[in-house]
Formats: sequence, C-alpha cells, structure tokens
Amino acid sequence: MPAAAPAAQAPATAATAATPAAPVAKLAAATSTPAAAQGQVWVNGKVYHCANDKYFGKTKHGSYMSEADAKAKGAHGVHGKTC
Repeated sequence: MPAAAPAAQAPATAATAATPAAPVAKLAAATSTPAAAQGQVWVNGKVYHCANDKYFGKTKHGSYMSEADAKAKGAHGVHGKTC
C-alpha cells in the first residue's frame, strides 16, 4: 500500500505547477482584441481606425472589416491615414 501514497501526491504537484501559468494566460487574453484578425480595421461611422490606433475596437459603435471593405463603404482613415 505505500505505492498509493506517491500516486496521490503527483496530481497535487501538477496542479501546483500549473497555477502560476493561469494569471499569464488571463493577461494575454485581456490584451488582445479577439474579434479582429490580421489586416482588419475598426469602422465607426465613416471613419476607420487601424490596429495601432488607440480607438481600435474601443468606440461604442463600430465593426471590424477589411480596409478595402471600409473604403468601399465610403469610410476613410483617421486624418486621411491608411493602414
């Protein structure tokens, strides 16, 4: 029966080792924009914001789309900039 005791300790050790990684995963998830894909812009009315803009995905109303689609719908980049 002594062999059962080390097996019972192994899951506890594995759970303890996994705990520090959990906050890192939450931080990474919180800093990314899940709906945006590479090459997309955030369109708010007739203005679109690039991924490096501070308002990208942050305004109340808006949607993600490609820059080409945004231009086709009559939107323009902030201050005439393009991504």
